[in-house]
Amino acid sequence: MRYRSPIAITGMALALAACSGSAGGDAEAAGAATVDEAAVAEDGREGPIDYVKDIGLLEEGMDAQLNERLAAFHAETGHEVHIAVILSTDDTDIEQKAAEMVGERGIGAGGALILIAAADEAIAIVPATGAHEALTREFTDATESEMAAHFDAGEVSEGFDSAVDALTARLGGVERIAAR
Repeated sequence: MRYRSPIAITGMALALAACSGSAGGDAEAAGAATVDEAAVAEDGREGPIDYVKDIGLLEEGMDAQLNERLAAFHAETGHEVHIAVILSTDDTDIEQKAAEMVGERGIGAGGALILIAAADEAIAIVPATGAHEALTREFTDATESEMAAHFDAGEVSEGFDSAVDALTARLGGVERIAAR
């Protein structure tokens, strides 16, 4: 979904560009919380999983809070929800960029990625291969619209919370998808 909000997102994008020190779309913020080694070992990946990648859009500590929440959801259900906040997709379609990032991040078949490109004023929620049935286009469009409404109101944290609530509620009722 394309999202335009010159008031809410543009101001944040300019502030982020000044603070990030990077023009690239994939600048990362430090400090995301980590998951315990047991969850990592079960998943088969080396090192802890960062479920949230943020360039500074989230309020202080919110990335760690969301990361912990998403790690617990993954451990409980086997479904992964990741969040990536980047500056720009560098002229790549937001949904295409999100689909590429699903593969790059190794998000399991029953998972999804919430991608925010701040300078582009774009939002996309893209399901991994096995989650398309649960996360239909209608559902993801409605969830993106709700996020955008919160962003327009200056409620950035609430926008992320609403999307995570919707995705975890929807995926929480789906059986674990084994294929990757």
